Amino acid sequence: MYFEFTCENCKKKLRLREEYVGKRARCPYCQHAQVVQPPSPSGPDDPLSFLQEASAVPRQESSAAARQPTPGAVGPSKRAAPAGPAREESASGTEVNVWQSGLLGLAVFVAIYAVLFPFQNTYLGGLLWKRGWVQFVEVWLASWSAVILFFKYRKLTVQRRSMLFDLLPDDISREINVESASRFIQHIRGLPIQSGESFLVNRVLRGLEHFGVVGSSSEAANRLASQSEIDSNAVDSSYTLIKVFIWAIPILGFLGTVIGIGQAVGAFSSAMAAANDLSALKSSFNSVTSGLSTAFDTTLLALALSMCIMFPMSSLQKAEQDLLNWVDEYCNENLLKRLKETGIPSPLDGANGQALQAAIDAAMAGHHAEFRAWAKKLEATGESLAQQIAKAWAQTDEKIRERHAAAMREIVKAGDSFQQTAERLKTVSEKQAAAMDELASRTTELHSHLADSLERSSKSICQAADSLNAYFAALQTGLGSLNDVLGKLGEKQVVVQVPASRRRWRLFG
Repeated sequence: MYFEFTCENCKKKLRLREEYVGKRARCPYCQHAQVVQPPSPSGPDDPLSFLQEASAVPRQESSAAARQPTPGAVGPSKRAAPAGPAREESASGTEVNVWQSGLLGLAVFVAIYAVLFPFQNTYLGGLLWKRGWVQFVEVWLASWSAVILFFKYRKLTVQRRSMLFDLLPDDISREINVESASRFIQHIRGLPIQSGESFLVNRVLRGLEHFGVVGSSSEAANRLASQSEIDSNAVDSSYTLIKVFIWAIPILGFLGTVIGIGQAVGAFSSAMAAANDLSALKSSFNSVTSGLSTAFDTTLLALALSMCIMFPMSSLQKAEQDLLNWVDEYCNENLLKRLKETGIPSPLDGANGQALQAAIDAAMAGHHAEFRAWAKKLEATGESLAQQIAKAWAQTDEKIRERHAAAMREIVKAGDSFQQTAERLKTVSEKQAAAMDELASRTTELHSHLADSLERSSKSICQAADSLNAYFAALQTGLGSLNDVLGKLGEKQVVVQVPASRRRWRLFG
């Protein structure tokens, strides 16, 4: 239900919902924030109270006015349009300009990377700067989505403030008929808000213009119902681009995963080809780990960004749907119930006809309450359907996550096998290096022993040569002396005397 409330600053009359009682509300005229006080209690309206007012009015004046023909009067099907220009403005609602938001999203993207440029060596900086082009696209789409949600939130704030306007004040007329519809339209167009900026203002204005032309409350109700469907479709279509981004960001993450795994597999094949070269093997395994980090980090960033966009988008979409429900309730409570068809002749004239109309309204009050109850049931049904859809989406998302987790497990197994193979190759290369070091040490030791042996042999040979030289020199000297002695003996007779003791022959001696 709605009640009138006067702003304590500008003294403008507002029409608020009962939910605003005790809360702070901002006046849409002067932007003054104040606490909404509960309305003063009043007794129930007497549906026949107007009879006392009608008795004070002379019946002769009313009957004369009824008998007097109105110049330029037309039938119900050809009523004159209300005064003032009938502007057809398209209600943008919470729709955001795609190109403007895209450019601002690009500016936010550049600002993020400019801030993180000095921190490239950190984990977050490396996550955004050193994982390929997929990260840049993901951050740009996320920035674009954030800008769209920010603009939609601002427009939703304007929409909520417009709900405080008293669009149909009682000062103009208690009942809304064809003659008073033009004054209500003029009042609405004088408010400090455009009809394209508010679902409520646009819908009430369309309903009044349509009622002023056709003069039928049922036609006006159909016009409001069709406008409600148009507004609901507009709200749903305004989230199409963000939903596409939420779908595209995880796909880009999976694409980065495929690219990283492809790089890791290619680097692993290069590592197998360069197994004999230790330095080439190390550089190849660095490429393998770099590809795996790209695969994991792109998916991690994509899932995190999609979650950060999905939660505020769902909250904002629910807030807009609640706003449309409030607009429907406002039109049912404050517009449709006050529409009076003056072109249809009443079966009774004067106070009796008004009494009958009031009695009918009082009798229909229960049906209105039943209609509101059905509306609440339908709203609850819609919420249950939304919960079921959300549950189905959660199940689908869970299946996708399970498949992704299975793929990640396979990738981790492949990475573990790669790591085990790398460790085995590293162990073999270490053994080969140790064997080569031992062989080199043994070769060096044998070379040193051989050099020492050769040195000792050369020294022995030199000593033997010196000994032979000395021996031959002594022999030469002895031979020379012998020659001299023989020469001297050749000139002399040599008598050899044998001692007598040695003349005896001995068998052994």
